[in-house]
Amino acid sequence: MAIFISEADVRSLITIRDAVDAVAAVFKCQGEGGVINPPRQQINMPGGYLRLTSAIVSPMEKLAVKVSCSPVFDSNSGRTLILLDSVTGRVDALIEVHGMGALRTGAASGVATDVLARADADTLGVVGPGRQARTQMAAVAAVRPLKKAIVSGRNPERLAAFCEDMSRELNIPVVAAAQPDEIYDCDILVAATTSKTPVIFGDRVKPGTHINAIGANRLERQEIDDAVIPRCAIIAADNKVQSKLESAALLRAVEQGAITWDDVQDLETYMTNPDSRKRTAEDITLYNSHGVAMEDVALGKKVFELAVEKGVGIEIPFTE
Repeated sequence: MAIFISEADVRSLITIRDAVDAVAAVFKCQGEGGVINPPRQQINMPGGYLRLTSAIVSPMEKLAVKVSCSPVFDSNSGRTLILLDSVTGRVDALIEVHGMGALRTGAASGVATDVLARADADTLGVVGPGRQARTQMAAVAAVRPLKKAIVSGRNPERLAAFCEDMSRELNIPVVAAAQPDEIYDCDILVAATTSKTPVIFGDRVKPGTHINAIGANRLERQEIDDAVIPRCAIIAADNKVQSKLESAALLRAVEQGAITWDDVQDLETYMTNPDSRKRTAEDITLYNSHGVAMEDVALGKKVFELAVEKGVGIEIPFTE
């Protein structure tokens, strides 16, 4: 017997702290060799595309396939996760994951911030007051005692409303940047946009900053300019193989000779090898996010377990 877990169910079941812990656990599984996470596949079709992502996480005894369809990309029906037991092959759940996608991306940035940012980092600068920025901010706040956040955006009314909402949610001052450069006063920077031109500039980033760049997961997008990466002492990715296919910033830095791919490590390397993340107070660190299926497995497993525990969801009578 499988269960269907709706978008509303997901929101009621899981917290950002749950999500950060689940994603941290799956990165550790990856470090132990317990994860198979192939690059996502995209099939172009008239008016959009079909995207398939999948992963097997053996220590969690779960595997998942996520189906995303771009013509209905902004609706819940456009993103569905099929969660299976990796031992029996039984379908455990069908989960609507429009909101969970932002949650898992935010959680991964929370893990990266916890591992790579200075222990005393307590201010956050954000570019892009959108859906992804909400979970990014919540996840960073879950791992660092933030005192203040500054947010930059193009639409003043949307920006003001966002700051008001996040001030209430995080219980800290969240203020709109009067000028875009105000974000560079912060210890942690987040780029959460779909921009095709840079929104974070390397010559303005202060020493000791940690950067989460999460929106440029297609080759036509670029959130950080070419001056950022050469200044970074640590460059982490959720999946380096995926970065070689999708990260325009990293590909360009390699082509320009600013770095080699040996300078980019999967985030799990810094989690499992403490020596690899040694940094000075002046070092700049970067986490380059794409969002990978093993994170969906981890969150799907947690949501499924909570749904079973609390009796949430609609039973689906698959034939045994």
